[in-house]
Amino acid sequence: MSNGEMDDLIQDFILESSEIIEQLDQDLVELEHRKNDLELLNKIFRAAHTIKGSSSFLGFDKLSTVTHHAEEILNKLRKGEMVVVPEIMDILLEFVDVIKKILDDIKSGKDTSNIEQIVKKLKLANEGRISVSSSSPKTSQPSAEKMSEVSEGKDEGDGANIKKATKAIEQTIRVDVSRLDSLMNLVGELVLSRNRIAQISSEFERKFEGDYLVEQLIETTSQIGLITTELQLAVMKTRMVPIGKVFNKFPRMIRDLARDLKKDIDLIITGEDTELDKSVVEEIGDPLVHMIRNAVDHGIETPDIRAKKGKPPKGKVHLAAYHEGNHIVIEITDDGQGMDPEKLKKKAIEKKVITAEEAKGMSKEEAFGLIFKPGFSTAEKVTGVSGRGVGMDVVKTNIEKLNGIIAIDSEYGKGSVFKLKLPLTLAIIQALLVEVSGEIFAIPLVSVIETVRINEKEIHNFEGREVLKLRDSVLSLVRLDDVFGIEGSFSQDIYVVVVALAEKRIGLVVDRLVGQEEIVIKSLGEYLSGNVGIAGATIMGDGKVRLILDVSGVMEIASKMPKKNKRNKVIKSSPQSTGGNSINVLIVDDSATDRKIMKRLLSSSGWINCVEVTNPHDAISASQDLNPDLIITDVMMPDMDGFELTRILRERGFDKPVIAVSARGEASAGQKAKISGVNAFMTKPINLQEMLNKIDELVVSNKA
Repeated sequence: MSNGEMDDLIQDFILESSEIIEQLDQDLVELEHRKNDLELLNKIFRAAHTIKGSSSFLGFDKLSTVTHHAEEILNKLRKGEMVVVPEIMDILLEFVDVIKKILDDIKSGKDTSNIEQIVKKLKLANEGRISVSSSSPKTSQPSAEKMSEVSEGKDEGDGANIKKATKAIEQTIRVDVSRLDSLMNLVGELVLSRNRIAQISSEFERKFEGDYLVEQLIETTSQIGLITTELQLAVMKTRMVPIGKVFNKFPRMIRDLARDLKKDIDLIITGEDTELDKSVVEEIGDPLVHMIRNAVDHGIETPDIRAKKGKPPKGKVHLAAYHEGNHIVIEITDDGQGMDPEKLKKKAIEKKVITAEEAKGMSKEEAFGLIFKPGFSTAEKVTGVSGRGVGMDVVKTNIEKLNGIIAIDSEYGKGSVFKLKLPLTLAIIQALLVEVSGEIFAIPLVSVIETVRINEKEIHNFEGREVLKLRDSVLSLVRLDDVFGIEGSFSQDIYVVVVALAEKRIGLVVDRLVGQEEIVIKSLGEYLSGNVGIAGATIMGDGKVRLILDVSGVMEIASKMPKKNKRNKVIKSSPQSTGGNSINVLIVDDSATDRKIMKRLLSSSGWINCVEVTNPHDAISASQDLNPDLIITDVMMPDMDGFELTRILRERGFDKPVIAVSARGEASAGQKAKISGVNAFMTKPINLQEMLNKIDELVVSNKA
């Protein structure tokens, strides 16, 4: 046999053995609850036998030796010559840990495993020379004859089972994950192209409504959209794995923890077939381990304490997973002692995590959130399970990385519920598009709780921070224009997007909600990757690049921003302004580049102060708040053009000069300008001297 063929065999052996060992771990834990289940015993025996045979053929002597001794015990168990007791189960579970280590050595080409101890224990167990506690059942041993009959019957059916398994294997194929990643990237590009085609088609439909070719284009675009969606779902499905791959290690973990802590705990798992992206599964393992350990150690009481409280001696931990829209929800429920908000606050003050003043204003939910603070623990002493205050901090960090949300509900004396909400995939996501000072940002929809339309007057100031009273709670507000250092809006009616990350909730103040769209996350590359608050970028249907917010980064920036009073909208004077001769000009343009060019040109004069607004609606508000000496407006803008804006301003009594500018110099523009009340019409690119002369002329004549 060639080296290449042998390498292939070893790779297949590693993959098959890993799956068998993972199942073996679960089955052995299950065997403690179903001691007389002969079918389960035969299944466990066959798994050990398969590993022994394959490892022996390939020359993995350590694995073959240790599995042989375990197989001897399993054979006696299924024949009724031994009974299932906790002491034997401890040894068999230790055997599983050892073969996992040996398999890791085979993968990495090392030889670090020591099998002497486990072989010695297995031999003693096989010879019946291990101490069995008096509480172990003695009468539950079925007759050897009956066990033998059943096992013989099972063995007869093994041939048919092998044929079925072989047929199932032929229907599957193993694919390298990098190939699936590449396929997912290509589908992402296809989604972007679909969005672009859909945008162009809708523009054609508006411009040439009723045209036969346009109707054909719309129909074809719709068909491409459907096929792209189907293809996207199919490719995403290939990357999906059942969350059971993570859940399946918890029965063993809870079993070992319960024995160490002298507790009696029943783990109930539901929804283990719920699927999510492989990349999310890889990240969610550690947080769940810490949360389950937390439920066992801090949540569930010992049997004697439970009996005093009138509870069943056996505690329950329920681990559930289910889909909710484009998210997966994981719930960890226990019927333990629950959490006392006051006790948490007291402990946090002792550990100097918060001040006594901060504790007074904390809600119940905020008090529960204290358990995620670094270094915080309610354990009275440090043990192997808890007390260092790092577990729940790890949970928070990992959930934040996934843009997930944690919600806690707990009732003291009755139990707790931890609810995780995570995205199904990290590559293509649903996003809420928002506008801030003319710029469009995408907020991952998984982080959005709700959106609220409010008036500026509803915003209050508390200890140097802007807050909003939302139903029964007070919500901290963050203005995205402040976070990213862009010009503020002048609209009185604004929107608050309530977002959550792990246990935190804040409100992001935006000018407008643009809509919901499926976007593909693109990296900003090495040069721009260090920008806090930005997770990446996406290409929209109109071909423009839009930034995707990193909610964690935005919260970090907001927490470091200096405290200040409620924002007041004022004219920002340019540094060159010259006292009493200066005038205030309002620039209205949806293009950030054109606004900046115009502002720089005018500010360079030394006697013009400029304020920018991004849309006609803000211009209407700003004209009332600021009463500028002159308005310069672009003509071509979405929703409302410059002529319509001027007409509305005149109707509302604005009598100062208005200059309209446009890149197009149509013959009809002059007539439209006159009808709407525009004082002057100029074409881009603007000649600075001509513009300054016109401003001077209009302002002087208006004052006269």
